[in-house]
Amino acid sequence: MDASFKSPERIVLGQEPQGLTIRLVKNKLLKNWIWFAIFCMVGVALAFVYNKIAPTYYQLSSTILVKSDAKNSDLNNIFRQLNTSKSGSDIQDQVGVLRSYNLNLKTMLYFNWRYTWYRKHLITKRDLYKDEPFKLVTNPEFAQLEGVSISIKPLSATSYVVSCNQTATINGFKTKVSFENTVKFDSVFKNKYFEFKLSTLAENTEIFDKEYLLIFNNISKLALTYKDRLVVKAANAPNNSNLIVVELVTPQLARDVDYLNQLGKIYIQFGLDEKNRVANNTIKFIDDQITGVNSSLQNTGDQFSSFRSQNKTIDLRQEAALVVDKLKKIEAERGEVDLKLDYYNNLNFYLDNRDQNRDMVAPSLSGSTDNALNSTVMKLNDLYSKREVLSYTVQEKNPALISLNNEISFNQKSLRETISNLIDNANAQIANLNIRQQTVNAELSKLPKTEQDLIGIKRNFDINNELYTFLLQRRAEAEIAKASNNPDAQILDPTDSEIAILLGPIFIINIIIGLFGGLFVAAGLVIVKEMGSETLTEIDDISSQLGVSVSGSIAMSKYKTERPVYEHPRSAVTESFRGLRVNIEYMLRESKGKILAIHSIISGEGKSFVAYNIALLFAMGNKKVLLVDGDLRKPRLHLLLDTDPGKGLSSYLEGRDEIKDIIQPTDVPNLSFVPTGPTRLNSSELLYSSRVKLFIDSVRDKYDFIIFDNSPIGLLYDGILIGAQADFNLILLRLNYSKSKEINSINKIGREGILKNVMVAVNGIKLEKGYGYYTEEGGKG
Repeated sequence: MDASFKSPERIVLGQEPQGLTIRLVKNKLLKNWIWFAIFCMVGVALAFVYNKIAPTYYQLSSTILVKSDAKNSDLNNIFRQLNTSKSGSDIQDQVGVLRSYNLNLKTMLYFNWRYTWYRKHLITKRDLYKDEPFKLVTNPEFAQLEGVSISIKPLSATSYVVSCNQTATINGFKTKVSFENTVKFDSVFKNKYFEFKLSTLAENTEIFDKEYLLIFNNISKLALTYKDRLVVKAANAPNNSNLIVVELVTPQLARDVDYLNQLGKIYIQFGLDEKNRVANNTIKFIDDQITGVNSSLQNTGDQFSSFRSQNKTIDLRQEAALVVDKLKKIEAERGEVDLKLDYYNNLNFYLDNRDQNRDMVAPSLSGSTDNALNSTVMKLNDLYSKREVLSYTVQEKNPALISLNNEISFNQKSLRETISNLIDNANAQIANLNIRQQTVNAELSKLPKTEQDLIGIKRNFDINNELYTFLLQRRAEAEIAKASNNPDAQILDPTDSEIAILLGPIFIINIIIGLFGGLFVAAGLVIVKEMGSETLTEIDDISSQLGVSVSGSIAMSKYKTERPVYEHPRSAVTESFRGLRVNIEYMLRESKGKILAIHSIISGEGKSFVAYNIALLFAMGNKKVLLVDGDLRKPRLHLLLDTDPGKGLSSYLEGRDEIKDIIQPTDVPNLSFVPTGPTRLNSSELLYSSRVKLFIDSVRDKYDFIIFDNSPIGLLYDGILIGAQADFNLILLRLNYSKSKEINSINKIGREGILKNVMVAVNGIKLEKGYGYYTEEGGKG
């Protein structure tokens, strides 16, 4: 024998399979079409159920215009002069204000949503905003447990069942809240968690056989929830656009339409309040002054009228009139200085009590013409407004806020120094006025007593009257300034349920998603299943990985006979054998030989069946054929041919029988058969002997074809020994039976030349109905 033959252990090792090809994947998917149908139906059914039970979600939006020409405390200009700020554009600052917790809390307090009603469905709940099923009365002094769903089930027109079975966090501890009670309507229900009274509504007659949920809300947490849900952004418009878009995704359409609209109104009012704050403080200061002046004016007016009536005095002499004019001028100057002192003291009080006084009164009110004072007060007002708005959007340690606080502190110190100097100057002016008044009083003392008294009374009256008129004028100016203030923003597009965008569930989209989801899931399962399986299920499984040629495929037989080519010559299985025969004849003609060895890697792949039927086809074609059972350990051909295996190849190789003694005729003309003879454990030693070649040489010239059915070459070395003597080696693989690792063994055999002229035939092909001229399917391979 050829010493280059390899051991069986080395034969079964080889290269890894190449994997799945696109065509192969396609075939596998089509073969498992039933799974695709099932999963598609399941996906569509799930989508249909989801459409029925899932809450409907909408996208709400509102557009706000921040005016670019606003004055004074204009929100749009609030950061423009803050050089140290790096918080972004003006619009981005307003985005932060709109998303601030403070504005959302103000909105929540406006609605006062202390509790929420829901209608309980199978696995969902529907908000009953503006459609409450019962009238609820609570005890304002009782702290209701918040965030826990209470089930309300009406039993009749007079009673209901209230129950709860949830876990809540109470004082930092997880607590089981569980109770169930039957309560009469209009009666108070009370336990350690809740206290309320329910009454039926006359217009609501369809409350029975339904379940409702009642949840007491924490207003602060609810405001924080809305803050987190809000999407506030600058509109997609050219640079420097002053449009802000506020969006909210919600399943509670009516409730959140109202919420967004009110949020916009509160935001606009917030800006207007900022602008009106200085005017309001000015008016308050003037009103305080007017109150005191008005009382003095009334008293002096009454005194003046009474004195003139009692003394029958109507006018003063010329000398007395001159004295009065001097006194009036001094008192007018003193009134102006006193007003300035009051204003300076008001500024000091403001600086010491910033939280109680939101903005300083304008210096022009006091008649102050000091430019340093005017600019410092206005700048501080502006800085305070900037800090308040910035606090809505940044943390206390933000560099911009720290820088702003430092600038405010510097200006406060500068203002205190200016005020101190102005107070000193005012006191000096008052001292000078006192000296002047003493001189005039000396002149007054020379006048008659009646004129002195009249001058004093008239002087007080004139002073209070002029001051009162001055204050009224200033108040009117402040009111006009306040009335002229306009909001710095306006709502261009309010939120409306009619233009809300439906986000889901969208029936047709979900059905499509369910359909394709089923397809993808089925495809994934099929691919995973096929890739995880080592069994060969498609011809493409084999051809895509084989390193040798495929000579043909053999259809499955539906017949019980082991020789369908002889008994059913027009069947599909016979036709497939004819195709294989043509390829074998071509290969043997090329090699000028006639010895055909049929192998399989493992047992059960149909080599005996194939060898028998190939031999029958050749014999039916008037070729003399010798069929040899070379499987000395587990023979099967003698059962198919129903012959006596007593004498055969093993007895010849042992030298106990001659060739003429082991060749048996069959019931098929031109076909002879050599059984294995007695089975032997030392079959490899027998097949390794020179008598194998002697046997082949002896029968070569007597037959047109000699066909060997061999032992599995993946398990025993016997088949390799016979195959080495053959002119053509046909290795069988069987669909849905052979494993992918067998392809590695075949590739190794062909690559390393262990056998010559190696080709593969695929057994067990299942033909669909109507295939070619035949309609058979099924059967044994």
